[in-house]
Amino acid sequence: MRSPAPWIVGLVASTGVTSAAVVSPPRSHAFYNDFGYEKLAYGMHPFQAHRTLSTDVPKFNILQSSPQCSTNLYTFLAPRGKEVQVPQATIFDSEGRLVWTSGYERQQLYDLKVQAYKGEQYLTFWSGDDTVGGHGAGTIHMLDKNYQEFKKIQAANGKDADLHDFVITKDGTALITIYARRDVDLNSVGKPFAGPVWDCYIQEINIETGEAIFEWSALDHLKISSAMIEIGPAGEDDIPWDWFHINSIDKDAKGNYLVSSRFLQALVYIDGRSGDVIWIIGGKDNMFTDLSGGNATNFAYQHDARWADDDTTITMFDNAVDDYHLERALTRGLKIRVDQTAMTAQIVTEYMNPRKIIGKSQGSYQTLPNGHVLLGYGDSAAFTEYAADGTVLCDVHFGPEVRYTFSDVMSYRVHKYEWHGWPLTLPVSVLDQSEDREWKVYVSWNGATEIKDWVLEGANELTFVNKSGQMYESTSWKKLTSETKIDYETAIALQYHYPAWLRVVALDAAGNVLGVGESLNGTAVGQPWRRNRPPIGEEQDWMMRVLVYFCGALSLCMAGYMLKSIWRSSGGHSHLRRRMLSLRRSQAWI
Repeated sequence: MRSPAPWIVGLVASTGVTSAAVVSPPRSHAFYNDFGYEKLAYGMHPFQAHRTLSTDVPKFNILQSSPQCSTNLYTFLAPRGKEVQVPQATIFDSEGRLVWTSGYERQQLYDLKVQAYKGEQYLTFWSGDDTVGGHGAGTIHMLDKNYQEFKKIQAANGKDADLHDFVITKDGTALITIYARRDVDLNSVGKPFAGPVWDCYIQEINIETGEAIFEWSALDHLKISSAMIEIGPAGEDDIPWDWFHINSIDKDAKGNYLVSSRFLQALVYIDGRSGDVIWIIGGKDNMFTDLSGGNATNFAYQHDARWADDDTTITMFDNAVDDYHLERALTRGLKIRVDQTAMTAQIVTEYMNPRKIIGKSQGSYQTLPNGHVLLGYGDSAAFTEYAADGTVLCDVHFGPEVRYTFSDVMSYRVHKYEWHGWPLTLPVSVLDQSEDREWKVYVSWNGATEIKDWVLEGANELTFVNKSGQMYESTSWKKLTSETKIDYETAIALQYHYPAWLRVVALDAAGNVLGVGESLNGTAVGQPWRRNRPPIGEEQDWMMRVLVYFCGALSLCMAGYMLKSIWRSSGGHSHLRRRMLSLRRSQAWI
């Protein structure tokens, strides 16, 4: 378990910072509008430090907050990047406190979210290899409320599941994206030969059987010359050209599919039976009249396109920029109204970041249950919650702004959901000294969302009984104290009269026991905490208080006795009379 250490950071010229700060981040769950955070005062990856957890999870800098934000929802990230120790799927509360985190066989993780399947809620995410030419080859996971794997989903027909999207439909099927290499004629894009390209597929899969219900190929229905990017050196020397780059799928009430193509800079609407293209909005082949002066259809490199408002509007994260066109426009959340009869498109709302940050890759747009909009900025470690009209409510960074676009810390998407987790693991507790050298029990329970209080219990010794050849603990535990759970990790101060054995018990709001931690031997640590002598407080044992009062009274009696003895040895009352007579005689001469 790592604790924060000072960083001495040599800053590159591109950050605009010429000196380095040497600062250790405090042991709190978040920063609040901390200027130093954004300028690398706490390093390229400020993290939360916990004694009961070895994984470094991001520490937020909350730049703007509001009681109107969705405080009843948890925030879901999948942090990764050059400065992230272990790629992880991570849940935080609205104040940036950790709730749950998990790596997965040290693979890259993408798109952590909550989805419903057959009336139950599941965590879903992708894991695998994300170095395959801007996409991935891996597996989709579904975890139940106990964080146990419910399903592991693969692509059908011998293909690999891509990282970009996984959607469970209202029909209980799964939509996934796929990339596969194919050789095609490249004459239409300036190369007089056949060469490799990445074809993009969508599959709708039966979750129970793994069979493909529907499969669609971009190459079979669209021209590679529709791409808005140059082919460059790709298409030869065994370098496939990523001409389409699928990054989201959605299915409407008609059974048709809406697909986002980053490099066509367009959305493609596909017939759910024949696979034929019904229409295209955006890009070279745009079929819509733009009623917003061109601003409804000029989105570029977009992500996360979804139907909304009974399939009358479309929402998306409009990156607007990429690695080679960083000054092209500002990244925005975009909601457009689409009239499929009149073939018109019009902006409903634009959502602009208050600090004008950009997301040159990745990104997400989520409409929350209360109508608010959450944008995740992809390779820029930030997310912002807006009111429906575009007013900024909450603005949060989970990495320093001066390093945005450097891929130090990022999350493909950011979501917010309600979630109730009941882990099957045990609470984790350790004995350790705080910064002020006071011994404490530190306790946490990864993923447990229903804890209200932690109770510390004690026993002088552990006892066991043999039942049918099995040993069971029969220790008589007594409550010592309790602490309300506030942060991921709770510290419970120890008193020196506590017994040798300790354990923690998690209670819910109704006082029901949720789980019990393993027993701790307080005398087994290098410097037993029972040798400490903390100040006496109201929680101290009554016998100790009686002893203190008795010692105080005894000291007063002894002091009185000594004074009386001194008085008598010096002549007592007669000595005082002689001193008074002498004083009167001296005054007579004045």
